[in-house]
Amino acid sequence: MVAGGFSGGVGSFATNPMDVIKTRLQVDSDLYNGNVWVCASKTLEEGGPSAFLRGSVPRLIHKIPANAFFFVFYEGFRRILKVEEDED
Repeated sequence: MVAGGFSGGVGSFATNPMDVIKTRLQVDSDLYNGNVWVCASKTLEEGGPSAFLRGSVPRLIHKIPANAFFFVFYEGFRRILKVEEDED
C-alpha cells in the first residue's frame, strides 16, 4: 500500500507541469495557437515556475490513495486468482 501510494504521488507530482499545460490548451487552445511551447512559455511568464504546480495538492489528495488501493487490490486479486510470474 505504501509503495503504491508513494509511486502514485511521485508520478502525479512529476507529471503535474504537463497536466497544467494540457488543461490550459484544452480550455483555450486559440490563446496559445495550439502550441505546447507557446503555452509553456506564457504560463511561465504569468506565474513563474510555481504556475506549473497549480492544482498539485488536490491531484495528490486524489492520486495517492487511489494508487495505494490499486496496488493492494491488484496484489490481492493476483493471489486469489493464483497468477504467477513467467519464469523464462
